[in-house]
Amino acid sequence: MPGSVRYNKIIDLLEQGKPVFSAGTIMNRNLDDLTLVADSGYDMLVIEMEHQGFNFDDLRASLHFLLSRKQIADGGTLQADPVPMVRIPPNTNEQNQWVIKQALDTGVYGLVLPHLSTVEGAQAAVIAARYPQVPGSADFEPAGERGWWQRLAPRYWGLTAEEYYDAADLWPLDPDGNMLLMGIVEDPEGVKNLPDILRAVKGIGAIWAGPGDMSVAMGFKGNSNHPDVQANLLKILADCNAAGVPCATGASASEVTMRLEQGFKIIHIAPEKTTQGLAEGRRVAGR
Repeated sequence: MPGSVRYNKIIDLLEQGKPVFSAGTIMNRNLDDLTLVADSGYDMLVIEMEHQGFNFDDLRASLHFLLSRKQIADGGTLQADPVPMVRIPPNTNEQNQWVIKQALDTGVYGLVLPHLSTVEGAQAAVIAARYPQVPGSADFEPAGERGWWQRLAPRYWGLTAEEYYDAADLWPLDPDGNMLLMGIVEDPEGVKNLPDILRAVKGIGAIWAGPGDMSVAMGFKGNSNHPDVQANLLKILADCNAAGVPCATGASASEVTMRLEQGFKIIHIAPEKTTQGLAEGRRVAGR
């Protein structure tokens, strides 16, 4: 089985030219929401550790609750479905190698990197996320600095340590890699520098056009629908398309068609929680 399947379904879909549908961010160790997403047909999810829930033991528990033995048996492959990514706390320019190292060692299939805004920060993330490569290999540079700890992640992927080493390199820097780095461009500096980042750093596999922090950085206090914010999202998309790099953004159910037609390849669509029963009760009671 190893070597016969693309372990990361996100990459598999992108290489086929198909859109990827993500559940967006799910709080770390929210086991009810994690199992809901795992059983709902989403291609991927992002486990949230940036703003709360920064705990690697909880992350390991979250990953195991995404697994379904029946789904694995029925599918007949080791492809992760849905694919768990994790959003880590440090802004990319902080270059916190230890957070990247320990997050990957849990067994996640990629990282979401907040505030990707410079070439230097992007390159540092790539170096931290890949193992040192075999001398003389075509994709030796940039030299990786991820520490070797073979106990956890290979077992979660269902691979031997050697198989995991081969599989867990960064895509598309390594065309056969199954690890994905997705940087969030969410401030004007990142928008300005994105063409240089995409030209110089091949280990960033996808970009997330982030409107929330963008609106704050632009002085609009969380108004992500402001026309200037939306214009920056489309600028990010255009730069990604020019570089052949998949671009992600969030969407409500009513916006999905628009975002797909605009050319976004990864769409974050959060599961909807409703209070219809409460609304009906308040209506009947005259409240």
